[in-house]
Amino acid sequence: MTRDSVGRDSVGSGSVGSGSDGAGAPELLGPPSAVHQAGEVSILAEYPDTGAVLAAAAALRALAPSHLVDLVPAERTLLLVGAAPRDRHELADLLSTLPAAAEEQADAAEHTLAVVYDGADLAEVADLLSMSTDALIAAHTGALWTVAFGGFAPGFPYLVAEEPRTAEPVAEESGADGRPAGGPPWDVPRRGEPRTSVPAGAVGLAARYCGIYPRPSPGGWQLIGRTDAELFDPERTPPALLLPGSRVRFVARRPSVRAAATAPTPTTSSTTSTSSTSSTTTRASVLARARSGVAAAPRRLGRRRDAAATLPPPGDPALEVLSPGPQLLLQDAGRPGHGAIGVSPSGAFDRGALARADAAVGNRTHATALEALLGPVRLRALAPTVLAVAGGAGEITVRRADPEGTALELDAGQGLDRAIALDPGDVLTLGVPLQGLRRLVAVRGGICGVKRASDAAVHPAGTDHAAGTADHEQQTSDSLFLGSLSHDTLSGLGPAPLRTGDVLTVGREQGLDAVPDAVPRTDEDGPVDDAADAAADDATTRADDGGAGSPSRHLLEIPMHTGPRDDLLGRAVLDALIRAEWTVRSDSDRVGVRMDGSPLPVRDGSGSLPSEAMVPGAIQVPPSGLPVVFGPDHPTTGGYPVVAVVTRTGLDRLAQAAPGTAVRFRPAAGSAH
Repeated sequence: MTRDSVGRDSVGSGSVGSGSDGAGAPELLGPPSAVHQAGEVSILAEYPDTGAVLAAAAALRALAPSHLVDLVPAERTLLLVGAAPRDRHELADLLSTLPAAAEEQADAAEHTLAVVYDGADLAEVADLLSMSTDALIAAHTGALWTVAFGGFAPGFPYLVAEEPRTAEPVAEESGADGRPAGGPPWDVPRRGEPRTSVPAGAVGLAARYCGIYPRPSPGGWQLIGRTDAELFDPERTPPALLLPGSRVRFVARRPSVRAAATAPTPTTSSTTSTSSTSSTTTRASVLARARSGVAAAPRRLGRRRDAAATLPPPGDPALEVLSPGPQLLLQDAGRPGHGAIGVSPSGAFDRGALARADAAVGNRTHATALEALLGPVRLRALAPTVLAVAGGAGEITVRRADPEGTALELDAGQGLDRAIALDPGDVLTLGVPLQGLRRLVAVRGGICGVKRASDAAVHPAGTDHAAGTADHEQQTSDSLFLGSLSHDTLSGLGPAPLRTGDVLTVGREQGLDAVPDAVPRTDEDGPVDDAADAAADDATTRADDGGAGSPSRHLLEIPMHTGPRDDLLGRAVLDALIRAEWTVRSDSDRVGVRMDGSPLPVRDGSGSLPSEAMVPGAIQVPPSGLPVVFGPDHPTTGGYPVVAVVTRTGLDRLAQAAPGTAVRFRPAAGSAH
């Protein structure tokens, strides 16, 4: 297969070689132990430990290659996302001769967070680590922690401990288990049964990590305390407080009657912590270099995107939502490039449909549109408006406000990918799709704002809501976030789902293309499969019917690229995935399309691995053996292996796969099996 899988000798985290014996020659980092293809445009590089991962991440951020779209460190891997398939090979070559980041700042940022140590699991964790609760608190505050990576939720940091402070005891004498007095290994298991709700600010331990919950959410970490630090603020730049490579020290604070109101603001210090010895291990030096490089330039990777992401002008009211159906969202190209802080790409699930709808009204590619799940959806024009519908096929009707106007009734499929003109008062109705799940509705000029039914004024993109609204409490805003208006259903970021009475504003038409006569139905204008996928444009083949009198059904073929973890899972798992016929489950959504069928033969011990970055289309295989295909709102990291990654074309098809749809995965063109 065409996986960029390169076996290498194992490299220690402190292995930093010299590129030349000449004076002033740049140091070269040790190459990754292996590089795997992770979809059409991404590679996953393996390293021996977290220090080596952070060193490579710092070096790449310092170089800022123009074709590097995202860079996501994890415990032992580094995900590199390119802009095109050819970038995979260039990025893999770069990793083999990667110069170490220059020490642009001798002092890395250090955050000091006050913690009230009253967590529900404090005593249990102390018992697991064979120490008293006082000794556990001393050890936790005595350690210097480094943010290894982010994930689980926007702003959620995975912290690893370095050497404890030597100025004070951090643990009791070694116990019967032989643990040293210098500090615990922090390796405690997750709870057997996760909590349904963990409060924001909760500090927990699990699998040698310390984590802090940025918002209320379910969770299985062992809770030892709580902090008032605001870990994620969409109005802040960058929105995450703790970036990969940052250092953290915890200080104990006594609980108070009004802790949340009187807690001091967590302080940030730029003073570098010094160790009792300047030369401990090469791991410490590499981690320090990586920490400095990552923390010194956290936004370099996104400078080009940030410079180009200008706020759209305030728009005019154009459409009123009369009935939103089960789910009506704003979606565009999403917000790629922020996986390191736990923010998923989001964006339209069916990107091809978004591109066609925008093209049909002359918009720029991927201008913000409506994504409607099922239906019916009813919209009323408030001004002369041109719109287009793409995606699932269903009836489209227009009831004219002018009694002399001609009503428009289009059968399923007839109204797709064509411009539809509305006058003020006209009502557009999208019936329940007969084929597919989602319709993309583009409006000429592009949607740029929302006036909520409960608001007194229009809030165009880029303006603030009144303080204290429910949307603010849910970390949602009707303004651009990281250059996008897309709503992320997992994190709640972006404008909330639309409701009855909401009004959409659109941008100006100056500079737009003319409305075309017709838009050809083509795949998304990004990386696509070639000959093999062109032969399957209808995405379906007939399956055997279930017996006499039962209707025949369509089998949805989903192209994929094998890897990055097919070797770990074994050939039997990959073969079974391809041979089997799967059924889309009813609990599928924008986070993941869940499959039902005969479980894959997952070997004991191969169904989990250290957390690593995920990509849209990743086919994750949990211990149950029932695969899940990640959608646009997927978590940025995961601990189950990914056997293959669905292509962009295949993901568009899955966006339209209703519950009960029969699915078969097949290797994409150029993907060996």
